[in-house]
Amino acid sequence: MKKITVVIGAALLLMQVVNAFPHAKREAVEVAVNGGNSIDSSSKESVEVAVNGENSINSSSEEDQFLVYVIGTVGKLSTWALETGSVLLKNTVKDLEKLPNKDELLQANITRMAKVAKEAEDFKLQEDGANIVELFDTMNIFSEVLSDYEAMPDSDLKLTLKTALENNGYEKFQNKFEEEMVDLVEEFDFVFGEYVKGLSPDEKVKQANVLNWYEEFTNETDEDKKLDKFGEIFDLV
Repeated sequence: MKKITVVIGAALLLMQVVNAFPHAKREAVEVAVNGGNSIDSSSKESVEVAVNGENSINSSSEEDQFLVYVIGTVGKLSTWALETGSVLLKNTVKDLEKLPNKDELLQANITRMAKVAKEAEDFKLQEDGANIVELFDTMNIFSEVLSDYEAMPDSDLKLTLKTALENNGYEKFQNKFEEEMVDLVEEFDFVFGEYVKGLSPDEKVKQANVLNWYEEFTNETDEDKKLDKFGEIFDLV
């Protein structure tokens, strides 16, 4: 689940910037909960609403709006992943618990999955955004479970986990997440393009590194490389 790791790492880095704005958490939550980037439907028109401040994004500058929008969009994707992923892990645990003769390593994985599933299920994003960092922390813990599973060498343990996960919709979950990641990156491309249009000549000079990055990002056609390039922006803004 490389894409999950990139998304959450990016979100946590960006939160360091967003925390500088007193209203940013609240507005990021507004995008995450009510914004145009629905997990079931997305459009450039709805993205434009978020960028132009028509979705109650009353930040003091276009840069604020851009940052808040990205956090909110990543937050929406993370919220969906936790809600859906908690069901996936909980049902997987139920199947694994039924197995006879569980060894210590398998039981350790079951216990870990059960704990993470409960944390994901219990998490609720507060309206004022006070716990938005906790959202990304929880999502990071969730993603680590799946990343650790993916990184396991072929073994009886991995086969057992694979069977239980796939019987409970792991492949469907993964495909849906990756589809949403593609949409997120595409919408980010559009939003950032609108942000660049609003820069003055002096601001473009100051943002030269970011603009160079954007040109490289736009020109990249390989999906995985484009995702890696996407993650680089959060070290620049």
